[in-house]
Amino acid sequence: MPFTIDTYIKENRWAHNWAFSIIIFTVGAAWFQKTAVSRTIAVVQASMLPITASGSFNTLYCSLVTVGIAVVWGVVVAAERMRKKPFLELWMEKRSWNWANMHTMILCWLLIAHMAFVFFTTRVPQEAGLLTATSRVGFLTNLPPENHEYATWFFNISILVWAVIAIYEQFRMGYNPQNKPWPRWSFWWVFVCMIAGFVGMGLNQMLA
Repeated sequence: MPFTIDTYIKENRWAHNWAFSIIIFTVGAAWFQKTAVSRTIAVVQASMLPITASGSFNTLYCSLVTVGIAVVWGVVVAAERMRKKPFLELWMEKRSWNWANMHTMILCWLLIAHMAFVFFTTRVPQEAGLLTATSRVGFLTNLPPENHEYATWFFNISILVWAVIAIYEQFRMGYNPQNKPWPRWSFWWVFVCMIAGFVGMGLNQMLA
């Protein structure tokens, strides 16, 4: 935490990493609370990822919004577990309930993948041109230049691979009425994503 605060003080546009971390954590936790309401809140949370990644808004404010959504998600989960009955379950048909639980997670995976998609299709092609004008124009107003950040490249590539694996395993698992644990490959690939980011950070330090 001190490292991230120091980084933010030096360059406040790095606050987007806080938002990304909170979003990914909330979505990951939503896997373990298989209810329509909790996973719908997770979709709302995941929707903040492309919003933050677009650079259209101050990313510190985006981070604060994600904290608020995470708190709401936590309160809902706590309430559902205390009452030992998910919200809306009695109001929905079993088929609709299963459909909502499955497809809300797929939407979350797609929205997380969108972060990497935006980086490769928008930020990478446009960043060099924007930097010829000034370091704070367009999406660079709220996001730092990252074309030369190995950590960003490695992490986004691994996230795209992870999203493909997660969506494939989600479809293969289907509605998961047996409450099977998180599919093996997408679970372990999460650690690949983290390692990829750390390796990229190390390369940046070595080549700085």
